[in-house]
Amino acid sequence: MWLLPSGQRGRPAFLSKEVERFRPRDIPYDSIVIQRGQGYVTLAAINWLVLHNVSVTILNWRGNVLAQILPEEPISNELKITQYRATLDEGKRLLIARSVIETKESRQQEFLSSLGKNYPVKAPTVLPFASSRLDDMDYLRNHEARYAVEYFKQIQKVSFKLGFEFRGRTTTEHNQKAPDFVNALMNYSYALLQTYVRRAINAIGLDSSIPFVHEIGNSRALVHDLMELWRTNSDYAVIQTLEQLGFRDRNHFLTDTYEAMLSQKAISLLFQNFKLNMKLEEIILNTRRFASFLLGRSQTLGFNLKPVVVKETFEKDAVREMILTKSHRELGMNKSTLWYQRRRLKETGSIRLYAKTRQRFA
Repeated sequence: MWLLPSGQRGRPAFLSKEVERFRPRDIPYDSIVIQRGQGYVTLAAINWLVLHNVSVTILNWRGNVLAQILPEEPISNELKITQYRATLDEGKRLLIARSVIETKESRQQEFLSSLGKNYPVKAPTVLPFASSRLDDMDYLRNHEARYAVEYFKQIQKVSFKLGFEFRGRTTTEHNQKAPDFVNALMNYSYALLQTYVRRAINAIGLDSSIPFVHEIGNSRALVHDLMELWRTNSDYAVIQTLEQLGFRDRNHFLTDTYEAMLSQKAISLLFQNFKLNMKLEEIILNTRRFASFLLGRSQTLGFNLKPVVVKETFEKDAVREMILTKSHRELGMNKSTLWYQRRRLKETGSIRLYAKTRQRFA
């Protein structure tokens, strides 16, 4: 769970005061994310959180991680030594890189296929690695990059369908300085994913600066490696946020350098959707699997990841007309459900019907 600041109706979040009290060893949060420039945290509070195994992350307005306070990592000299040896062993490093890239591309393909239930997207075929190039790290990275280009072309179709501009993520400039609302959401979502992955790496005792896919030279290089496995979860959180926002609303602002800065409403929705799509336990479990492979306790490297399940939507002009004109009794649904559908239809121009409510319009 996440602990986030929230404001009262009609009052800016930074002016509101919300007090939560917890008994020792009974706090229901595993992470606290601070996303605003106002306020303070006492040393006593930080000490209490660290003792209760709660991490604290500070983000800037771009969604970049400025700092992260993590619980003390375990003593794992043997694991770190095997990690260093593995990254120097060209064969083992290539094997790990192939496993990560294959898993990422496979999940991207599955995600696009699932999105095809609701949007006009087509999952590109994942081409197998050329057997003659399996020992070429540059080839493996280019393989991943080429599929990523095709993947984001399909995500762009979804964004346009929902009424939002998305210029893609083919340049470093777009990744670091979001030129549009969708890129800004992705940057934020990936920052949240980074906090989870870094916490898992810290909990297991790996060295976050020693990678297997990315180049050595970044203090979070291994974090970026393992993040690849769950980027589709982050992307779905972004799409769900777009579905819930009206494209005509003021969801972001442009800075004087023409970077997209998210509104507080957009950030709050993204946090909620990310929470639903990502579980820290799964990341820790798979990081532990990775550590077991490095230590030689497992002879094969395999990740056990839950698929990203896209909720199917059901939209027709006739259904919209029924929602706007008929009463909840005529439709045989709960009054609050009908109120929610009308509000969503007014704000976004579309509706989403699940389970029992969808059966009524079939």
